[in-house]
Amino acid sequence: MNRFLIGGRVLKTVLAVTIAMFIAQYFEMERTTLAAIVALLTVQRTFYHSILQSMAKLGSVLLGGVLGTAFSYFFGLSPIGYGLVTLLAIYICLQLRWQDHIVLTTITAVTVIFSSDGVPITFSLLQILTAMVGAISGLTVNFLFTPNHTKEVRQTLDEVESGLRRAIDFIMLEMLKPGCDDTEFKAEIKKLDASIDEGLTLAKLLQEEQRFIVNRETNADRYRHTFQIANSQLKRLEEMHILARQIPIRVPQASPLVRLFRIVQRMQYRRVTGRKNHNQMVEQLMEKMGKSFELMDLPKTREEFISRASLFHLFQEIKRYYKRMQKMPPAVLSKKGQAQKDKLAAESLN
Repeated sequence: MNRFLIGGRVLKTVLAVTIAMFIAQYFEMERTTLAAIVALLTVQRTFYHSILQSMAKLGSVLLGGVLGTAFSYFFGLSPIGYGLVTLLAIYICLQLRWQDHIVLTTITAVTVIFSSDGVPITFSLLQILTAMVGAISGLTVNFLFTPNHTKEVRQTLDEVESGLRRAIDFIMLEMLKPGCDDTEFKAEIKKLDASIDEGLTLAKLLQEEQRFIVNRETNADRYRHTFQIANSQLKRLEEMHILARQIPIRVPQASPLVRLFRIVQRMQYRRVTGRKNHNQMVEQLMEKMGKSFELMDLPKTREEFISRASLFHLFQEIKRYYKRMQKMPPAVLSKKGQAQKDKLAAESLN
């Protein structure tokens, strides 16, 4: 049996609709349902999106009111007037790329023509006022309960970084024990890909959320940049796994390369958590390992040749992975103070 959970956005929408209906009924406005509809559509995941939606809905009501008022004077309650105003409302919305607002614009225009008080311009103004009640209610609720996506972004980023390290574990195991089952690796890659996509979406929402919040730390760009790098690192790990799968037999040269990869794996975690890394030592180790490949004796069998060739290509990919890792914004998962984070953010942009 499926379980449906009621989230914060649902509760915000219910509250906004309730407030809009209460205000509209208290002031005895006509078509109070319009206030509820606009409030319903105004509540979005971020306050920025709420602003866009409320302005769009108010624009739809305003356009519908103008069209309804004009056509009521020229055609009255004639069926031709209803048809023509519908045609024009749809045409204008399409020209303005307001496909999502065609229905509201058309309904408003038709309702203004059908206004019973005989004064369409007055009814049109009342429609706009009612829509404003809904928009303001939705905006107020969304502002008071502005979602903070920072926690979600950080949690997703932590999952992605952990997933990358687990993927490295699978590759190292394949290097040491050729022919391992890769089912778990493929499942991990699929999960990672979905988590990175989710992280990029959350980072974008966080960026929108921070457009109107000047007193909050704005790390959205750093988070998005980290997810983008993680996505490219994921593709590189997939290529490295293919190389590791091509190793036919176990060779002794795999062990030092695995040790190097494990160091890079730890350095990645230390970088995103704001801990110090000994980059110079690692670079010297890579240089030394590169020379060791040149000094190796010639392989004696075809399987040994293929294995060592794959390991050499893996070594080159590990170096590229390491260099790309260095471009990750530092301390994105750190719990240090505001001043230290600002300093790191400035360094990452240089």
